[in-house]
Amino acid sequence: MMAQTNFTMTRDQALREIQESQRAERVPILENADLSRANLQGIDLSGGNFSGANLSEANLYRAYLCGAYLRHADLSKANLNQANLNRTILIGVNLIGASLGGTYLQLADLRTTDLCGVNLSGADLNGAFLIETNLMGADLSKADLIEADLSKANLSGANLSEADLSGANLKNALLSKADLSNVNLAGADLTGANLYKATLIGANLAGANLSNVNLGGANLVNTYIYNAVLHGTNMVEANLAEARLSRSDLRQAYLFKASLARTDLSRADMRRANLVSADLSQANLSKADFSQANLRGANLNGTNVRATNFTYANLLEVTFQGAMITNASFVGAIFQENQSNHSRGNRNTLSNGAFSSDPVMGRLDRF
Repeated sequence: MMAQTNFTMTRDQALREIQESQRAERVPILENADLSRANLQGIDLSGGNFSGANLSEANLYRAYLCGAYLRHADLSKANLNQANLNRTILIGVNLIGASLGGTYLQLADLRTTDLCGVNLSGADLNGAFLIETNLMGADLSKADLIEADLSKANLSGANLSEADLSGANLKNALLSKADLSNVNLAGADLTGANLYKATLIGANLAGANLSNVNLGGANLVNTYIYNAVLHGTNMVEANLAEARLSRSDLRQAYLFKASLARTDLSRADMRRANLVSADLSQANLSKADFSQANLRGANLNGTNVRATNFTYANLLEVTFQGAMITNASFVGAIFQENQSNHSRGNRNTLSNGAFSSDPVMGRLDRF
């Protein structure tokens, strides 16, 4: 009895209102109604007002709630599998423990909603508003999040594997330790997002904006990052082995001790990037621009250095064993401590004893 005193409409009254609204072909008015544990499977409740209603543990499997107003409703532990919630207002809704597998949430408004640990696997959230939403540990695997707004959302530890986030807004989102393997983030905006130790194996980041993103310790093995913006991005100790970063902007990126083995960096902009102690072995660096980059102690063994620009780069303790160096520029590059301007490298030359302790073993073509 105490639980129902907060509701202006009892269960019996609410069920009668649903029946009467269907007969009269009008939207149901169920504000502050008690529909906890109600069986509403497959019922058309579109456009209804459920503000403040208690729908906890309700069965809404395949229910039609398109355009409904559910602000501050309690949907905890509700069965919303395959329900249609397109264009619904779900601001401040309690969905803890709810099941939303295959749910339709196109253009739904879920701003500031708590979806911690919720199952949204395969859900359709195309164009949904998830600004500042709590999705910690949520299952969004294979979800459709095309052009969804997830700015400032908390997705830490969430499962987004194989989800489609193309064109999505993830500005300043929290994605630390999230699983983004095989996710589609083409054209997405992740400016300022935190992806510390996130898994992005096989992800598509073509054309994405990753400026000032924290990817420290992240796993980006075999990712496709063609023509992306990673200006000032933190990738300290990240694993980018076999990633494709051709034509991407990595100016002033932090790649200290990062693994870039067998990575495609052709035509990439690496100006002023920090690659201290990074592993670039067998990477394709053709026509990349490393001018003023810090590569001290980096491993460039077996790399393709065709027409690569190392102007004024720091190449102290760098190893080029087995590298194929053709028409590269080393103007002003630093090869040894206390190096004077006179003894700095020239275009297509590694002379002046720069590698006296660790000589170049690859080919050095001249023109």
